[in-house]
Amino acid sequence: EVRALAQRSADAAKEIKGLISASSAEVGKGVRLVGETGETLEQILVQVAEINELVGEIAASAKEQAVGLAEVNQAVNQMDQVTQQNAAMVEQSTAASHALSVEAAELEQLIGRFQVGAEVRQMPTPRAPRPVAPAPSTARPTAAPTRESFRQRYVQGANALKVEPSSRPGEWQEF
Repeated sequence: EVRALAQRSADAAKEIKGLISASSAEVGKGVRLVGETGETLEQILVQVAEINELVGEIAASAKEQAVGLAEVNQAVNQMDQVTQQNAAMVEQSTAASHALSVEAAELEQLIGRFQVGAEVRQMPTPRAPRPVAPAPSTARPTAAPTRESFRQRYVQGANALKVEPSSRPGEWQEF
């Protein structure tokens, strides 16, 4: 029986030694896995830092774009205001042109009522001496001036009266 007991003790010691070896191997594997996990976590940490940096750059770019878009929006609003002011001024100018055209037509009608005498005299210039004696009778009487000659002689520089008769208030073109 002692022998059997020694044998069982030897078998138990052998079994314990096997379990200790297996346990040691498993602990070694665990340590290796923990080391690999630590390295993987370090890589994840580096990548998270890189992503954080990229997100910060994206945020800064988005902020710059927002500022740029706000400036563009402000410029477009100012351009819109100027365009509206220009449109109002064009509208006022068109209305003034129409009114001026109507007044020019009325003025042309009023001037057309005047009867010009048979002789048209020009005002002497201040530097020209006036003749004391009447001019010799070789001067021919001048024909009665026409309306167009009246315009050419007395209305120099008044282009409003030189408008062609076909141009009347209703014939303006808008742009």
